[in-house]
Amino acid sequence: MDRPQQLVDKPEQLAACVDDVSRSSRVGLDTESNGFHAYFEKVCLLQVATPDADWAIDTLALPIASLLPLLADPARECILHAAEYDVLCMKRDYGLSFRRIFDTHAAAKTLGLEKVGLHDLLAEQLGIALAVDEQRSDWGKRPLSPEQLEYAFADVRYLLPLREKLGDELASRSLIAEAEAEFGRLVAKEPRAREFDPEGWQRMKAARILDGRGRAVLRELYLLRDQRARELNRPAFKVLSDLFLAETARRLPKSEDELVRIPGTSPMALKKIGAQVLAAVRAGMAAEPLARPRPGGDGRWRKGAPQAPPPEVEDRYERLRAWRRARAEARKVE
Repeated sequence: MDRPQQLVDKPEQLAACVDDVSRSSRVGLDTESNGFHAYFEKVCLLQVATPDADWAIDTLALPIASLLPLLADPARECILHAAEYDVLCMKRDYGLSFRRIFDTHAAAKTLGLEKVGLHDLLAEQLGIALAVDEQRSDWGKRPLSPEQLEYAFADVRYLLPLREKLGDELASRSLIAEAEAEFGRLVAKEPRAREFDPEGWQRMKAARILDGRGRAVLRELYLLRDQRARELNRPAFKVLSDLFLAETARRLPKSEDELVRIPGTSPMALKKIGAQVLAAVRAGMAAEPLARPRPGGDGRWRKGAPQAPPPEVEDRYERLRAWRRARAEARKVE
């Protein structure tokens, strides 16, 4: 598909994109965020496909306020694949509430298709093979590489023809209303503020293996890791790995020489945080030993088991679940 492609990082380029979108009743959309590379995730690139062109908007370089009303206009359909993540990201970062979407992933599931990933759908529905995969790239780093841009454009380039194909199939099988109900559920979702759980260490495998003193050290290390991750704006696992936390809590190092022999991190990282790690070990060893987490699905301490529902409610639930299962099997959907 030979189409104009434009990286948008200048105001005049954004104005051209906005003009193109304003003339389009349907647009394909996708976002790229930096969640694999930052503690505080944000949208770094917004891709837009119209019938005439593909645009990749550098949201770190430009405010996109002029585009948002067009995307929220119920007269314009925004086509996305697996829309939930994009919907939540755009609400979180820009306060954008979509009014009308078409989710190709949800449409494919409504149709009972077995493979509903974008690459699979493009291959099976349109005969198009996408080879580039840059999903876990650092989208917050500039400049973007040619491979990243090709991936970004490819993710939206074929959404409009894919929507046509799936939309026609939904109509022929009288499933449009069902798909639209799912689209409505997706756009109604609200983002949750990220909250750090200081007791999340209890879900780690090491919490069930270590002794009480080791668990107290593990908790101190877990808190230290989150503090440093926030300060550096890096994902916690890139500051200190779970393996390093577990092994440090098991070995209880007393010096930097002992610390550097623990697997799961690099000497470079330890130069920056080693003294704090040793301080956390000392704090944990001085604290009261912690009991083993009780088993309870999520590994957390529980104050009490939930009460069972009344028998009549349980009966209705089981009958509804059986009906849903039978309907899903008949239509070959989940």
